[in-house]
Amino acid sequence: MFSDLLLTSFHNGSPPTQVIQWSSLLAITVLAYFLWRLWKFTMRPWLWPQYPKELPYWIPFLGHTIAFFGNSDQLLERGLNYTRRSHEIFAISLPGKKLNIITSPSDVAAAFRDTVALRFDGHLNELLENFGFGPEAIRRGWHNPMPGDWCYIPNNPVNPNQLNFIHLTEDIYKKQLRPGSKMDAMCRTFLDALHESIQWNKLKDCGYAGDGNYKKISLYSLCRFAMVDAATRSMFGQHLHDLEPNIVEHMLGFNDNAWMVFFQYPDFFGLPVTKPRQKMINALKRFIQLPESQRSQQAWSIKNIIAAQDIVGIDLEAKASVILMIFWAANSNEYNISFWVMAYLLYDDGLFNLVKSETEAAWYCNKLDIKHLCANCPNLEAVFYEALRLNGGAMVSRVVLEQTTIGNKILRPGESILIPSRQLHTNECVWGADVREFNAKRFLKNKALARHSSFRPFGGGLTYCPGRVLAKEEVYGFIAIVMHRFDMRLSPMADGSKPPFPVLNDTVPALGITGPLSETDIFVDVCESNGPK
Repeated sequence: MFSDLLLTSFHNGSPPTQVIQWSSLLAITVLAYFLWRLWKFTMRPWLWPQYPKELPYWIPFLGHTIAFFGNSDQLLERGLNYTRRSHEIFAISLPGKKLNIITSPSDVAAAFRDTVALRFDGHLNELLENFGFGPEAIRRGWHNPMPGDWCYIPNNPVNPNQLNFIHLTEDIYKKQLRPGSKMDAMCRTFLDALHESIQWNKLKDCGYAGDGNYKKISLYSLCRFAMVDAATRSMFGQHLHDLEPNIVEHMLGFNDNAWMVFFQYPDFFGLPVTKPRQKMINALKRFIQLPESQRSQQAWSIKNIIAAQDIVGIDLEAKASVILMIFWAANSNEYNISFWVMAYLLYDDGLFNLVKSETEAAWYCNKLDIKHLCANCPNLEAVFYEALRLNGGAMVSRVVLEQTTIGNKILRPGESILIPSRQLHTNECVWGADVREFNAKRFLKNKALARHSSFRPFGGGLTYCPGRVLAKEEVYGFIAIVMHRFDMRLSPMADGSKPPFPVLNDTVPALGITGPLSETDIFVDVCESNGPK
């Protein structure tokens, strides 16, 4: 348009007034843009070094949005390089939100210790809204019961400490997941479901092919369907399957895109996470409305959370949203870590046989002793921890509620912090030169690494994952049952060669253990084991 205007002006012999105006406007815009960049990314950091440096970006207001949602891992690595890999706190910008990235082990420990300025409540409030809590449900959920209130019941058996509903839900959830009789009951139901689903004649959901003694199956599909089905039954019994036969598929579809909910991805044209979420919300609404006698197989935690919901009087949409958050949390990591553990074993025959001998020792009279399994498998444990280190992409998030200082950097109210586990787990100063490589002996040679402040697969502080022991039992149980039931081998390529190792999917923001790129899934040939089933 500008070139056409220029040619027309000189062709007509008229003074190029409009050309001058457009040129001036362009020059002013370029100058303003240059001054903005100079001020924001050069002058301001120099004048106020006490605040985290902001990683430069090109487009105002949009910030790092495209890079973050396109490949957050690459963006964070770029931030580390920008700060010369000093692991000082740096900042990235999303529309309406500034994220301070913390990757130094000492800074991470300080952030987890700060339970005042970086309370989990601020982040939890955002998460509740993202999952479907309206303003009234938020108000009721955070209300602390006082005598005379609508939700105050003296000597309340569901809420003896008179906590607000949000904190009560956390308390119930932790009691269910921490070691003890309640956790053991949930694990027993989970393992019973695995025993039922991981059978030779029930591999139809794993994309199998072949006849005779061997079947070719997708390892990722086996992990996904078996683990999510078992988790669903451990929480809801058979009831949710009866209400929604495709509940497992819906949870998998939701989990594949749950980051869109977590990071409030704009829903302009209908997101892939919307449909499975709505299907599950509808199923959970029907489940919640069932008489308690028709929910007899539900877990202790689900029963008590629903009872607490009735007392506080939140709406049905909010009730279902709370249960969905808990349901999703139970399914967000286990099948991915199970896949990676099996993948590392299948690509190393010696390691596979070593771990199989460990897991077989936990079988007595065709029954799996899960406590023995988790206490007596050092090689499996080393592989498990190394798989967590290499594939854990969880990002711990907090809203800054009060001004605080961490790592000599001032964090201001309204900002957020983000602690990306992958950048902790690939810190060369801690893990050495082979930081990006799988080393099955790493945690065997140095058991203290499992307690290092740069190893945070389960978070930390007040939100240190209460379900970590249960998760370990579930994953170990899956590995032991698969190895006990089947003989397995990598399915070779067309030319007879070993397939390439699967590639981590780092194309979307990670919320936990990251799975493989779909096109790099592993196919395995399985046959029934000759031993007792």
